Amino acid sequence: MRNAMKGLLLAFAVVVLLAACSNGGKATSGTPIGGTSPTASSGESTAPEVDPFDAIPRKVSISAFDRGAVSSDEGTYEKNRWVDWIREQSGIDVTMVPVPRGQAQDSLNVLIASKQAPDLIWEYDHTYIGKLVTQGVLQPIGEYIEKYSTSYKQYLEENQDLLPYLTFEEEMYAVATKRPVTSIANHGMWIRQDWLDEVGMQSPTTIEELIAVARAFKDRYPDIAPIVGQNSFDIYSASYGAFNNMWYVEDNKMQYGATLDRFGDVVQLEKQLFEEGLVDREYLTDSNNQRAAQLWSTGRAGILMGQWGLGNIDNLNRDLLTNVPTAEPVPLEMVSSPYGHYGSYQESAPFMFVAMSKDAANPKAAIEYLDWVFENWRTLVSGEEGVHYEMVDGVAKKLDADIFSKEVGYAGEYAVLRQEVVKPEYLSIMAADDELSQRIAKLNSESLTTALKHPFRRDIPYQPNFDEINDIRSSLDQFIRETRAEAVTQQGDKYSGKWALEEIRKEWERLGGPEAEQIAQRWYEENKASF
Repeated sequence: MRNAMKGLLLAFAVVVLLAACSNGGKATSGTPIGGTSPTASSGESTAPEVDPFDAIPRKVSISAFDRGAVSSDEGTYEKNRWVDWIREQSGIDVTMVPVPRGQAQDSLNVLIASKQAPDLIWEYDHTYIGKLVTQGVLQPIGEYIEKYSTSYKQYLEENQDLLPYLTFEEEMYAVATKRPVTSIANHGMWIRQDWLDEVGMQSPTTIEELIAVARAFKDRYPDIAPIVGQNSFDIYSASYGAFNNMWYVEDNKMQYGATLDRFGDVVQLEKQLFEEGLVDREYLTDSNNQRAAQLWSTGRAGILMGQWGLGNIDNLNRDLLTNVPTAEPVPLEMVSSPYGHYGSYQESAPFMFVAMSKDAANPKAAIEYLDWVFENWRTLVSGEEGVHYEMVDGVAKKLDADIFSKEVGYAGEYAVLRQEVVKPEYLSIMAADDELSQRIAKLNSESLTTALKHPFRRDIPYQPNFDEINDIRSSLDQFIRETRAEAVTQQGDKYSGKWALEEIRKEWERLGGPEAEQIAQRWYEENKASF
């Protein structure tokens, strides 16, 4: 890693030298990063190196996901106790730029287009960062890491398997740390065991059994929604091994998920569940998941397809058990499909991808801020020791679940680099001691094992990143959502999963999909040896 970064610095120096030569020996713009003052005449001592960023205020702006978790008496995502603490402890004037979680990329795109992008932009989506690279929005940061970082640079040298995920167009454009296992597990399912007992059925293990259980729930409770959850379509897609925005390797050939035969089957399954009334009829317009959350937490749903656990699901199960004390929510193992037994969506190793805008005023301060976060993430995740948590066997244990949720829960959005290790058995230690918190922690421990029992189908470790592919996806994603909705909600034999697939394939071809497949195939052949 160190040699690679030195190579980047050397290449940068060569570019600057060539630019200077082409301009009569004068630099064309500004002072090069890490540059020095002009060399003294022969016989005079050389002036000490001057860093141009030292004369710039130590100000940094960074995006943050707004999940609506900051209570009014805590403040806002821009101004609260933790933002004040960050500024005080880091010595850097940090500005948080919140973007709604559900529309994060759209919101960031608006900020970028209006020249208001934050200095540091982060996302979980590797493809989105790659898209910003190809658009020229971001700048390489390898040389900045080499020159200005200490703790994160050492971490990266010890975890060089992260580098392929951070490298775009042969240069390092992002930083990331490795996910804890509690973040590898992403999507998951929950089911009402008490309802299963009432209808005399076992937990479903196949798609067919899942449908049968949902029908039984509907017959038993006509006014409920058997299946709810913002990730329901992703659960169906994962079980069929056909995510619409992922590439798969079929017979050693790269194919886009939305164009596979089995993706049409996913849409057909979605349509069947809708037509039989086995899902909430309003789920397609429940963009913020509020209706699904209300149905589950008030005991009017039997199967929840959402996140694996922690965070929002903790709150949903806490509300359910408070509202319906006799409820017995339990983790539901991923069901098999005609195409195999795959896991629900699981993240790849890197956590949050943090990149730097090309317009960042002070890259040095930005890197120093990231180093500070890397070293102080624990407080942002766990709160203040003695107030929000205590250390028990090396694990941060919450002292009061309600106080933690209100005063600390949102601060994790600021911990964009962290060295967190979590094991299933830690969850009970981490939870508060009250009976309900311990019950939920036990369920989470079980659900973590359940969510990771079957591997999520991921044929390649990360998705190819090319302008042609990114341009198609930006147009195709919306077309897929609209076509799915039409196939699911419209009556008549015409609007089937097969029809939806044919429409998507036509649009794929119109947008240049065959050429994208050729590009993806070349990328696969060039990179598969390193997978």
